[in-house]
Amino acid sequence: DVHCQLISATMRDVYHVRSKGKQHIFYLYRYDQRTFEEIDSEWDFVDFLHQADIPVAPSIRRTDRGRILTFQMPEGERYGVLTTFVEGKHLRQKPDVGAARRYGRLIAQIHALADVLPFELIRPANEAEFLLDRMLDALNRELHEQSEVIDYLREADAILRPRMEALSREKPIYGIIHGDVIRANAQVSSDGTVTILDFDLCGSGWRAYDIATYQVVLKGQVNEMEFKAAFLDGYQEVRPLTDPEIKSLPLLEAVRHFVEIGIPAMNVYHWGRSGLSDYWVHQAVDGIRYYLKELG
Repeated sequence: DVHCQLISATMRDVYHVRSKGKQHIFYLYRYDQRTFEEIDSEWDFVDFLHQADIPVAPSIRRTDRGRILTFQMPEGERYGVLTTFVEGKHLRQKPDVGAARRYGRLIAQIHALADVLPFELIRPANEAEFLLDRMLDALNRELHEQSEVIDYLREADAILRPRMEALSREKPIYGIIHGDVIRANAQVSSDGTVTILDFDLCGSGWRAYDIATYQVVLKGQVNEMEFKAAFLDGYQEVRPLTDPEIKSLPLLEAVRHFVEIGIPAMNVYHWGRSGLSDYWVHQAVDGIRYYLKELG
């Protein structure tokens, strides 16, 4: 008596699974997107956080204690992981200042715990190679007819890259991060509990990048400043930011705008071109211009 319904098909295919009154979430990774070791390491990290009482949705292991299911598809092997189900709505669907503060506090706790991780996390780094190079390659391919946009993105890349490379790589400024701190990855339950979801982009990076990501997705939203302040206050209750980290936020916010259209460009053959509409491209370019002015 198993019922399986597709919820979304973005970085992974996400299914809602019901069986005999129980609910689960099943993630099916796309072919050739992540290695077996990278997926297993992602869920090792999630399970580590769960054991440390961070509200996450841990994996459910098989009877042999493995967690990854392998499926033979026409395109090749694909991997899947079954996880616990968390009730509630995303912070985007259920905006609440208190939940935003708790979200910030939890991200800081994750950063702190990651510094005492008892194993090596096998994941790609959130550095220039991914955040700029791969994004720019994909955008150059998909927006090749918009030469003015591509020329500007290249100019911006030439400014951002050396500044990014000059940032400190010492703990706690640098270390394992969530990698995608958006409102859709904070599930708010009926009792106000915030559960952190979707660690598909976790890996080494600058902790301020997680904060920059949250600030970018709030740009232009109702009560933007109130929600930004709540998240930042919650974060700094656990780990106060250093002056260099605060100064790096405009830089990392500009970089995140590359990602906002770079990810859709990388996935255009799976998602279509809606994420590369003139509106979203111009939003990203305007965002980069804005933060470059802040950098001076």
